[in-house]
Amino acid sequence: MNWTTIITTLLTLLIPTGGLVAIFTMAEKKSSMMLENAKALAESYKQLAEEYQAREKETQELLRAKEMELLGQIKMNSGLRHSLDDAHTECAVAKLMYCKNSKCIERDPPFGKDANLVVKEMEAKTQKRYNHKDQ
Repeated sequence: MNWTTIITTLLTLLIPTGGLVAIFTMAEKKSSMMLENAKALAESYKQLAEEYQAREKETQELLRAKEMELLGQIKMNSGLRHSLDDAHTECAVAKLMYCKNSKCIERDPPFGKDANLVVKEMEAKTQKRYNHKDQ
């Protein structure tokens, strides 16, 4: 047997069975499988990124809610402090206006005669402070 007969018999066997086509398309199948794997990997990364973005959005919403709650508590705390300050002021005025004598016409201390005027002035100052802080 010579080489030509061997090659011709080999070719005649490969052509009708599709063996020759399989040899040439093997590289194409390999590259197409690699592309499919890359697409699947890209899809999984895309899904992971979307999940991360959803969690980040939920975290931001939770943070905004906590900030609003904190601001509400700060405002409430500020209002309570102002009320306590007003109570302390009224207590101080009451101590200043206390009459040591049995007859309140002759007050001790003497500036206690205009107690209503002092209280009204303090209330006006307090109102101005509240109005200024609210704006």
